[in-house]
Amino acid sequence: MTYFSGFVIAGGKSSRMKTDKAFLKFGGKTFLENAIDALKPNCTQIKVVLNKHQKHFVEKLPDDISHIFDIYENRGALGGIHAALMDCKTEYAIILAVDLPLIKKFIIAELCRISLDSKEFIATVPRQTDGRFQPLCAVYHARYCLLTLEKLMNENDSASVRDFLEIISPQFVDQNRLTTNKPNNIFFNVNNQVDFQQLK
Repeated sequence: MTYFSGFVIAGGKSSRMKTDKAFLKFGGKTFLENAIDALKPNCTQIKVVLNKHQKHFVEKLPDDISHIFDIYENRGALGGIHAALMDCKTEYAIILAVDLPLIKKFIIAELCRISLDSKEFIATVPRQTDGRFQPLCAVYHARYCLLTLEKLMNENDSASVRDFLEIISPQFVDQNRLTTNKPNNIFFNVNNQVDFQQLK
């Protein structure tokens, strides 16, 4: 049975980086290629989520990867999650931000396994070693989460991903359950040139 579709959230404005983060290179591959590689073993389909001003982006996508656009404009990551859940045809949607280049397929595989083993939760979200949540490398039950998210976005035009998490009450998975390397920086987020140089 097919359970998972993968969605790479790449619709950010990259204002601090000054260039599309998706096409930065690390380890011989672009960030986008790294994200696709991490998702591919567990997903029957992978799509890239863009904002409507990124039409130039489409021609750069790999031939076997399709795309969708945000439905709610200018709503940040929450809009990307919404577009993914709306498009998802499988039971679960795996959300992965394009600017998390250290995420590997075994991390996604473990999140999937935990999700299938914990049917009482409608989302599975990592909790980093510093206590912060990582909702852009997470698994969401598409149908149930979409109903909640649409209601939230229609009622509150400044709602955040944190607001969404508070409503859906996901299971939080400690980072050390996802990797044997301790300490580690698997959720290192590249926002600007300083971060990119640190990554390299």
